[in-house]
This record gives sequence, C-alpha cells and structure tokens, in this order.
Amino acid sequence: MLLAGQAQAQRSISVGLQAGGTLSWVTYAIGYFGIDRDLGLKVNAKTYASKDATRVALRSGDAQVVVDDFLEVTLLRQKGFDVTAVYPFSLLTGGVIVPAASDIRTVADLKGKTIGATSLTDKTLLILRAYARARAGFDPQTASQVASVSSPLMEQFMTRGEIQAGIPFWHHGARMVSTGKYRQLISSADLLRGLGLAPNVPLLYLIARNDTDPETLRLFVKAALLAEDRMKRDDGYWDAMLKEGLYNLPDRAQLPALRAQWAAGLPKGWSSADLNNTLLLTRKMIEVAGPDVVGLTRLDTRAFNTRFRP
Repeated sequence: MLLAGQAQAQRSISVGLQAGGTLSWVTYAIGYFGIDRDLGLKVNAKTYASKDATRVALRSGDAQVVVDDFLEVTLLRQKGFDVTAVYPFSLLTGGVIVPAASDIRTVADLKGKTIGATSLTDKTLLILRAYARARAGFDPQTASQVASVSSPLMEQFMTRGEIQAGIPFWHHGARMVSTGKYRQLISSADLLRGLGLAPNVPLLYLIARNDTDPETLRLFVKAALLAEDRMKRDDGYWDAMLKEGLYNLPDRAQLPALRAQWAAGLPKGWSSADLNNTLLLTRKMIEVAGPDVVGLTRLDTRAFNTRFRP
C-alpha cells in the first residue's frame, strides 16, 4: 500500500482523453483511489471529441500523452512528430459475433455472408481475412460482403438481418454476448493463434511526446498500472465511474461482462517479445490487405521504448 509520506515533489502531466475511451476510466481511477496524491503526480486530463482530435492535441503539445494504436505511432513519426509508444495499454480483444441461433458455426461459414465492421482497416477484420485465407481458402473481403457499420449499431443491423456477423468494439461485443442473444464465433486471440501468432498482442499504447520529462512519464505509467490493479477488484469504483458518466451502460446487468472483458484486455507486461509480436502482426496485415489499406509499408520499431516500465 502506498503511503502519503512517500510522495515526492509534485510533477504534472497533460493527458488527452478520447470521449468514451477507457483511458478516461484509468485517469478517473488515479484520482478516485488517491494514487495521484500518493505519488505526487498531478494529472491534467482533457477530453476530446474524437481520436483525430487527440492526435492533433498530441502534435500541438496540448497533450503530452494519449492512447492510440501501434500503427499510428509509426505514422506520426513518418510525418515528423517526435513521439514514442511507451507502454501497452490494451491487447487486441473481442472477436466475431453472430446471433446465438445462427447456423454460422465456423469461419468457413462466413463465406458469402455479410459481415459488419467499423472500417476496412479494423484490425480484427484484417486478422480474420488472413485467418480465412489460410484456414478456409477464401478472403471475406472478396468472397463475402463487408459492410461499414458503427459498433453501437451492430446489434440492430444483426437483428434486422442486414448483417449475419459483426466485429464490434470489445465492450459492445461483451455486452451483446451477455444478453444470451448472441455468441462469439471466434475470438481475436484464437484468430491470432490460428495464424501462428501470439494471442496477447498489444493493440493500443500510451503514446507520449519525446519532450515529456522521462521521470514524470514513468510516474504516470506507474500510476496507470496501480489504478488498473485497483479497478479489477473494487466494485465501488465502477459504480462511481458510471455515475460520473464515463460510460453509458443502460443495463447494469451487463456490468460483470464489461468488467471481465476489460480486465482480459490488460497487458501483462512490456518487453521486446511484445514488440516482436506486434511487428509480426503488422507484417501479416500488410501481406493480406496491402500497404495502402494498412497505411504503412513497415512498422518502425524505433517508435517503441520499453524503458518506461515501472
């Protein structure tokens, strides 16, 4: 347990939050549990309307740290912005969801069906394409129809029969399955395993400006990890977080499923092996979809730094 007497001279860090993103859960927990006070860290969190807005904030210096995916840190550096991925924030989780009564039982059954995805660059969709090509002999992009559907609307589209399968964001997928009306056809982890890749590949990272004070940044990473550990076992926090409006959950019966899926997506550490797994995944995505869809020709491994581990 941390003691107030251990607190050092207060440092401060500016954190850019995407509205509805889980980094807001963590920064709220840092304050809720008094971790900021115990570590002598002031977290100046500001919420932005979209992921693009957080990227602008990071580039301009309005935010020192944001959460973004493993491709974006390379893209930012290619554009001349001095940023680095300093710690994994979330693993690639979720998967392909189908109605519970659907006759779709394997990935092979997706051939000729309509699949809902948030975008053609959705990471799970790209992995599904690679898996289907390797294990079922078809590419869903050409042998099926991929429809652009926002994650919150996946359930409606599936109910109306406009799509027969969907790849929603992890939290929507967890909530859908918890109702008993839907089931997971295959998880992202099993798609990765089927391709011979590690199932615990980080998707999102804490990405920081290189002019951020290293010790302050290391302290923030420590605070985030301490907060996540407390979040896993504190019921009161989740009640407070929902009352704060950090997540819209009309049916509280879905909270256990939401919490379990969130916890399952937490990285267990940060090492060169994790980075290598990310590199292998990127190569597989480029091989399947091409550099134009993925957005780059190779991952810049220099954009990742493991020295900020607590």
